[in-house]
Amino acid sequence: MTKLADVIELGPEEEARRLWSAAVEARRTAADDLVALLESLDLGLHAAEILVIQLLQPIKDRFPATIGLQLNMPTPEVDPHRDGIQVPKVLGFTDVIDLLSAEELECVSPGMHRGWEDRRFACGRSRAAAQEAIGVTLSADDQDQLLLLAAYRNRLFRCPPPVRVMPGEILSAFEHLERLVEGLLEAAARS
Repeated sequence: MTKLADVIELGPEEEARRLWSAAVEARRTAADDLVALLESLDLGLHAAEILVIQLLQPIKDRFPATIGLQLNMPTPEVDPHRDGIQVPKVLGFTDVIDLLSAEELECVSPGMHRGWEDRRFACGRSRAAAQEAIGVTLSADDQDQLLLLAAYRNRLFRCPPPVRVMPGEILSAFEHLERLVEGLLEAAARS
């Protein structure tokens, strides 16, 4: 058995690929194992978040300040006060869904589009910039299924039980996450 190094530097793309690989591996047994199902859900969504944040780095100045601030990356060092007391504000999975949804679809992360501009205009402008940079656009069905995964993640990892889990729903929606992450990985390979 190999011992971990004293210091491990994790880069964004490397970490997203590692998480996605673990999510796919967990999904293989997810139909029979609740822990594997939940692991595939959390790891997969986090991999997508990391990839989008990384892919939007070169154009973060094209977004309103409310989004640009969420694209700032903290220093690699872990600070107990900064990181332990409050999670740094970064794009969450619902924000990712919002930025990659087709322009005509409902804005699903309205808090991200604040400021002097009309929310609908700001949402459309941010979506156009993100989709142009990444090359991925989500359909209405994709949006619905990915929001379902976000809802399960919130209920399972951010709220106490009780919660009713329907594994078939998660496994079916996971196909949309697979297409999203594959598109994000292709975009990362091009950049």
